[in-house]
Amino acid sequence: MSKEEKIHELFARALTSEISEKEKATLDETLAESERLKKRFNTLDEFWNRCHPQKPSHHIIEKTDEKLAFTYRSKSRSFTNYFFRIAAIALVLISLGFAAFHFLQPPVQTELREYHTKGEIKEIELSDGTRVWLNSGSYLLAVEPFDDDMRQVRLYGEAYFEVSQDAGRPFVVHSPGLKTEVLGTTFNINSWPNNLLTEVNLYEGSVKLTPEDESIQSVMLSPGQRAQLNQERRELNVSDSDTENQAAWRNGITAFYNDELFHIASALERKFETRILVADEQAGMLKYTAEFSDEPLEKILLLLSEAKAFNYNMTEQGVLIRSAN
Repeated sequence: MSKEEKIHELFARALTSEISEKEKATLDETLAESERLKKRFNTLDEFWNRCHPQKPSHHIIEKTDEKLAFTYRSKSRSFTNYFFRIAAIALVLISLGFAAFHFLQPPVQTELREYHTKGEIKEIELSDGTRVWLNSGSYLLAVEPFDDDMRQVRLYGEAYFEVSQDAGRPFVVHSPGLKTEVLGTTFNINSWPNNLLTEVNLYEGSVKLTPEDESIQSVMLSPGQRAQLNQERRELNVSDSDTENQAAWRNGITAFYNDELFHIASALERKFETRILVADEQAGMLKYTAEFSDEPLEKILLLLSEAKAFNYNMTEQGVLIRSAN
């Protein structure tokens, strides 16, 4: 393993709290010797902790975890831990290595640009004129200006894109488990590292979606459609999308369109920064269409449970959701 690969491995282990005392000492020494690596690691660490905040233990949730040893969510939790490690390694490799690969034969002077947000929605314009809205807590990487053949970015989180027309240079968004390729179009990608579901909503133009898992077939989307990639179930499903409220989060609205409670719970976790556990598949598979603006979490849970019944218990440490039966 090369020195650079060892640094990548240490970064990923530190992000996922799997680093030993000896490895931590090595990492601290490395960061002390390089201000550039120290700055990069601090940026990655801040982003990672926004996606995976250290949540206090909750005795009710922990006991439920133990009781659900053979349930769907136990399997999901194991898969998610594995996915966290993969996402951490991918984030580190992309951030540290993307520019290096691109610079092997650079046609023009380029640089790796990092766009990230905390507690706000940020609108940015890329070097080709493409406009991007980044949701709070999201992270976008791009080597700019783009080269003559391809425009590529890497996304962790959620973003709404208005892609500048350029028939000779496809625009490609890489997100965990999925590649989205377009020429000029308007679409939204929701792809958080702590969510097994990646969702693409298309509003104008067309996009080609290619999962990293080669056993899942690529699909083309038309306006008014959305695709949801579930990496655990190894499924890529296409359905109708809500075209009236394009990326409503840009206006401070939390919107769901025929979404499973599993997916909704993850979104509410990020919004309210509190742990939410859906304890069984019967509750998690309930689907809802709803919009919320400034309602508190308790009000949202009440309204959802009245629409389709489930039980929930709220404490200062988190929320436990169970099926009503």
